[in-house]
Amino acid sequence: MEEYLSERIDKLRKKLCEKNIKGFLIFKDENIFYLTGFYSKDSGSILTVTDKEIYLLVHFIYYEQAKKTVSISNLNIIQFIADRTKELASIFENFSYKIIAAEGNNTSYENFTKISKAIKKQGKKLKNLSGIVEELRTVKNESEILKIQNCCSITDKAVQKFLEMDIAKLKNYTEIELSHYIENEMVKMNSTGRSFDFVVANDASSSLPHYDASHKKIDGGVLLIDVGCKYENYCSDITRTVFLDENGYLKKNGSSSINPKNIIKMKEIYDIVLQAQLKAMESCKAGIASKELDGIARNYIEQKGYGKNFGHGLGHGIGLEVHETPKISFSDDTVLEENMVITIEPGIYLEGIGGVRIEDMVIVKKNGCINLYRSPKLFTVIN
Repeated sequence: MEEYLSERIDKLRKKLCEKNIKGFLIFKDENIFYLTGFYSKDSGSILTVTDKEIYLLVHFIYYEQAKKTVSISNLNIIQFIADRTKELASIFENFSYKIIAAEGNNTSYENFTKISKAIKKQGKKLKNLSGIVEELRTVKNESEILKIQNCCSITDKAVQKFLEMDIAKLKNYTEIELSHYIENEMVKMNSTGRSFDFVVANDASSSLPHYDASHKKIDGGVLLIDVGCKYENYCSDITRTVFLDENGYLKKNGSSSINPKNIIKMKEIYDIVLQAQLKAMESCKAGIASKELDGIARNYIEQKGYGKNFGHGLGHGIGLEVHETPKISFSDDTVLEENMVITIEPGIYLEGIGGVRIEDMVIVKKNGCINLYRSPKLFTVIN
């Protein structure tokens, strides 16, 4: 592990050198883990990388954990109890360079200003340099890909268990209860829990892309689930949309709030979303621009008359965070590289009726992509 962490530090130093930066402050927990092996959520830690030294500033609460998990032998771990800014400033006292950079997007304005004032007394200036570690994280190595594959395998099995339920069993759950059931299944398979707040949306609520699951009992109609877990700090993310049919629900005597005409509409948009996703996946490979990939799915949905109902990007990078660089969007020029891991998730949302989203995670390869999921995504009716 130390070998590839050291390689990451070397790559970071090279990028900093190109910008004539010899001191860099890192605040984001995921970035600190990526470079050192130490992770604790919302820890308030600061990693300082200079041209020659590495310092990890951690609170007393995390000091022992840091000592046990840091995987770089030449890293200096410094403990603070009250004033981390004072401890940080003391690190720079003996350094001659006058410019220090920091990932300003990953800390508060208050904290950035406080550090800036502290080092200004030493005749040094703090400047913002955002996104540099996130850039390094976009292309995954073999170890990362293996962890992501294991994470997706757990997620796949949990989704399969959901798909094996009949409607009588599903109707015993509220949306929140089903959310917790799926998470519990993931934990049983050695995940460390959910990677984000699950979307479990029944019926018309499925038109809300980031709907918060409620205490509503699950009934007939559309059921959209967007779930994922964490495994060894890496994330998964999958969305499936199914239809619940009880006693001829798809016929006129259905009990759902969605009437038969709307079900025909939902079946129509499901087929459009599925074809849009498949077209994008067929075109996904190293060398394609994010906005071009987004356009393949978006143009198809627009041609079918639902462009205004697809208001988010096609997908996003995923790894240590569920949403990370690159954005797969009409506004992003990033050219995809081999071994990037991204989601492909077009959707169509009809207010008051329901929504359909289908999402898979893929590994970008030279001549195509590898889908990390096996969960079926053909039009599925549960009865």
